[in-house]
Amino acid sequence: MRIWEQGLVATYSLPGYKALIEEHYAAYKRPDTLIEIHGVKDEASEIAAKVAGRAVNYAYLHRIHDNQILRNIQRAEREGFDAVLIGVLQDSGLREARSIVDIPVLGYGEVSMLAACTLGERFSFLCINPQMDPLVRQMIDERGMAARAAPTTYLDCGYDDLNAAVQGRSDRFMAAFEDAAKRATKQHGVGVLLPGQTIIAELLWKAGITRFDDAVVLDPRLPMLRMAEMAVEMRKAGMGVSRRGFYWAKPPADLSAAMDQFYG
Repeated sequence: MRIWEQGLVATYSLPGYKALIEEHYAAYKRPDTLIEIHGVKDEASEIAAKVAGRAVNYAYLHRIHDNQILRNIQRAEREGFDAVLIGVLQDSGLREARSIVDIPVLGYGEVSMLAACTLGERFSFLCINPQMDPLVRQMIDERGMAARAAPTTYLDCGYDDLNAAVQGRSDRFMAAFEDAAKRATKQHGVGVLLPGQTIIAELLWKAGITRFDDAVVLDPRLPMLRMAEMAVEMRKAGMGVSRRGFYWAKPPADLSAAMDQFYG
């Protein structure tokens, strides 16, 4: 089985991050599963580092990321991948992706919430960028999860602290995580803590953290991988995605080609 993981530019702009994701998946994947990790662009550069973690704060710039993600997902299908994982908290382009390819596409945020509903009554995402709060709330509402979601909890740290943690200097990040986890569990009665930005999931996995004061600390990589494997098997059995309704209907190939030609 071949799986394409699609991330944002941070996948390549943070030294050691991609290798950490690969190490994480290697702990769970089947021997015959190949996972390729991709950013919106597959190279590190000064420009990639400049926009990482910043472009998502602006609606227009975020849409540019979404469009590139969709092109990459179409490429994954053309190249024979069996499934795509969107490794982005806010599930960038997920709804549109499912309308343009037939292979399964799963999102980090959606899978995290679905898994959380099997482990506890209420969940909260633990994030570092409050400016993204409207995106996170929109994702929760669109997935019909508002009744199970507590307010998103924000860590008192930033991308520089996460980068330092990847390099082994994790004291600042761990202190911020523990403070945020305490707030989520004590103030909102949360039973499942969901790593927000995907790099948080890598750091908590590396530290071996799966519980906090009887609350579950979800490792989203495992349910993402297993749900992708299940979705591939379901598609082979004839149960692919629905094509009914505006958000699920697949555009005719000739119309898609005409739109590409129209916009150059």
